[in-house]
Amino acid sequence: MQKDQITARNSEFFLVLKAHLAEYINKPLLNLGFILSLAIATSTLLCILVLNHASEQQYQEANSRLKSPVSFYIVANEGDNISIDDFSELTAQGFHQFSPTHLFRKPLASGKQITFRAMDMLPLVLTMPDSFTTNSINLSSDYAEFLGLMNTLTEPLTNPLAKAVTDDLSPGITKAIKDDTQVTLADGQSLEVNVNQINDWGKVALIDLPLAWQVFPDIKGFSHLMVGAISDAEKARLAAALPEHLSIQEAWSLEEREGFADALHLNLSALAILGFIVSLFIAFQAANQAWQKRGELAAKLRLLGVELTSIQKVMLCEAFALTLLASIIGIAIAFALVSILLPILGITLDQLYQLRQTGHFQWHWLYSLWAFVISGVAVFLALLKQFRVISSAKIALTARIVPQPFNYRASAAIGITLLTIFLLWPDVYAQNSWHQLMIKYGLLLIASVALLPNLLSYLLKGMSYFTRSFRLKFVVKDARQQVGRRYLPLAAFYLALTASISAALMVNSFEKSFTAYLDQLLSSDMFISYNPKQKNRVESWLNQQDNIDEYVVFKQTTAKYGNDTLVVHALMSAKQQNSLLFKEKSSKQKSTGQFLCYINEQLSLKKGLVLNQQITIKQGSQTLTCTITAIFYDYGNQGYSVKIPLKAKQMPLSGWREHGFGVYFHDSNKLTIPALAEQLGLDDQQIFVPEQIKKMALAIFKQTFVLTQAIAFVLLVIACFGLFLSANNLELARKPDLHTLSSLGYSRMELFSHMLMQWLLLAFGVLLLSWPIAGFLAKALVAKVLPVSFGWSMPLVLDIAPFAITSFTGLIILIPALAIPLYKINVRASLS
Repeated sequence: MQKDQITARNSEFFLVLKAHLAEYINKPLLNLGFILSLAIATSTLLCILVLNHASEQQYQEANSRLKSPVSFYIVANEGDNISIDDFSELTAQGFHQFSPTHLFRKPLASGKQITFRAMDMLPLVLTMPDSFTTNSINLSSDYAEFLGLMNTLTEPLTNPLAKAVTDDLSPGITKAIKDDTQVTLADGQSLEVNVNQINDWGKVALIDLPLAWQVFPDIKGFSHLMVGAISDAEKARLAAALPEHLSIQEAWSLEEREGFADALHLNLSALAILGFIVSLFIAFQAANQAWQKRGELAAKLRLLGVELTSIQKVMLCEAFALTLLASIIGIAIAFALVSILLPILGITLDQLYQLRQTGHFQWHWLYSLWAFVISGVAVFLALLKQFRVISSAKIALTARIVPQPFNYRASAAIGITLLTIFLLWPDVYAQNSWHQLMIKYGLLLIASVALLPNLLSYLLKGMSYFTRSFRLKFVVKDARQQVGRRYLPLAAFYLALTASISAALMVNSFEKSFTAYLDQLLSSDMFISYNPKQKNRVESWLNQQDNIDEYVVFKQTTAKYGNDTLVVHALMSAKQQNSLLFKEKSSKQKSTGQFLCYINEQLSLKKGLVLNQQITIKQGSQTLTCTITAIFYDYGNQGYSVKIPLKAKQMPLSGWREHGFGVYFHDSNKLTIPALAEQLGLDDQQIFVPEQIKKMALAIFKQTFVLTQAIAFVLLVIACFGLFLSANNLELARKPDLHTLSSLGYSRMELFSHMLMQWLLLAFGVLLLSWPIAGFLAKALVAKVLPVSFGWSMPLVLDIAPFAITSFTGLIILIPALAIPLYKINVRASLS
């Protein structure tokens, strides 16, 4: 008897399973849309999780190198070197933490300049013998390519003596050292070259100090000494022991960059979560539509006596199969996206934070587990309502599921509650409050989504009063009746449109602000760099030119504010002061004999410094106290900077390094860099035209927002894809209404126009409601999120262009997404 019951239950289970499979086969487009929406929801979130994890793994080693082993430097005064006698005297006094180094440049026969760093190469040779040597010049592959020592071959290397130096190439493309593994200097001297893959040293050739002295007899002593970590007391003793022509220069402190990189990943994660929510709206809507038929089937099966457990088991199997299928498709989509986006993210991190990655992507077993979990959550949320319906007693009372009307009151109550929490949530600014910041403005976005159907309903009600045409009034009122039915795909479109407009406003504000910043910062017509031996010749030439309005010298040193390193710039001219783009400026006059200073926004935000506050910066035993009279924008700089207006005789700090002259001409159209370089005896690379630097800077910083814009565009496409899936079935669900219109004489084109106008009216209402929320979110992005992510903010620029272009783009994607399925609806056939 018990065996018969088990057999009957199994038969019942397979009967229900066959019925469900038949529904999938008979409605392929609807169910395929459901599966794809689940896969997209999985891939959207999985893509960013994998992107973050892969990039973090790749720059983990770079993060560990952010804490430089060099605590500070000992440098000589301008034009001097540290002699071997100086080094011997210091070591004789018990200072043994020095690593002597000499930086110098030499012209090549090709006309380019090569920069050498002479140092003790033994530690590098012992730790990486395959990459470094003490017997020749050590060049990184990037620097070798820059100097023209690389050949690009369209066929794989066949010469066994040629050395491949990069793997980041397309198939069949190989870079190799030229046959002559030597560099030739301008004086005809040839030097052997060893090319390696270690690009961390930048554009510099490493050479062992004894070899440098042997090859270049004109090189005397050292340019600076690198000093490891020592106690404050030992540092003070060292400062007192230094001769007059030597001074301490603080090393850069770069630990902050790791935090900024993490904040960038959190920013991307926020967008990914938003994309996941958009996709879930679509999946939930697709599940509801797919369930309309299967719900009736389940109700009939229950009336025929099929046990509820059999139906629930089939639904569980269906959920597992959907999870597995969505995981597989989602993994495929995410893999393709990560392979494209990871190199872009690598470029961004390298340009902004000097965190280098290889750009190669390797799949990790953990990613598959993530995909299955994300898909499981998506399926659970999409089918949760169906499980509740099938488990209720009401399903056995009727063969047709009666759809419940949309609850506008509940939606309004949820929206008002969330909006109240947002308004009561305190403002947060500090970097450690990033999650609070994300949650706070996430509440605003979710509240607006909850209030969307009510606002759309009132908006359409108001629009009906602006026309006397019966037909138009009917279209508007009919659209108002469909707000609840079409809420989910409209909410997905609203979320995507709001995110896209916010991102567009942020990028537009960045472009306008950064362009204004560069216009002032690079206000000189030309910048001429020089070494100490060239300065007198360059300055003499500048004094003889009638076409020059003014030239100013750019010099800087380093100091400490607390435990943080500052770059201190001397402003020697009014034009240098006018080149700053101020965020805030004090109107108070300074007192007589008091130094004033300008600090960058990064220092102000991180240390909580305000106008008219006094700060004291230290440089060894020297100190300088100044009053903050302005805070200036310093886009792209992750360090701290102080600019002090000084006269020529006011030099309260030491270790000043001159970088070059900024030159202002009466007529800059007469300038030619090659002729000027030849006249001054300089290399072309020592003369810069600010306009070229401006173009490069804009190109670099636009890269920062490529991912943001790309993800925002993907959100729009996903939302329109959801509307594409929803339009056909939502309209067919209105069979009585469409049948009535058809009976009244509406042709197929008129029915198509009626349905499309309603959808476009609703989309237009969504567009109008998204604008103010997008503007508010963009304001939060530029004023609060950017300081957390990048360390600097910018004023919000409310141009019509970002609103119009993003909205137009959304509509361009939306119209065919709606028109195609609506046009294909054969109302008379479907209603017959």
